[in-house]
Amino acid sequence: MDQARRFIATTSDRSEDVVEKADTEIIGTALETLIGESVEKVVIATNDIPLGEAAESLIPQYGFDENQVTWLTGGDLVAELDEDYVPEFE
Repeated sequence: MDQARRFIATTSDRSEDVVEKADTEIIGTALETLIGESVEKVVIATNDIPLGEAAESLIPQYGFDENQVTWLTGGDLVAELDEDYVPEFE
């Protein structure tokens, strides 16, 4: 979580003490989920660019393939959901 805080602070030009704890927890939870082997891939959906970049950069440093981490912005998520949407009534 310290690495995540430093990464986010550096890329967003903020002090480490103002980086939201939730941001670092999202990365930590994604990493713990992969380490626990309960999933093979994690998807982080956020419009927070420093958080998304941190997840994509830091998680592979723990031995995971970069394809195991996907960062989607809100727009990306909507587009992906739209691809899977099948209307009930047409």
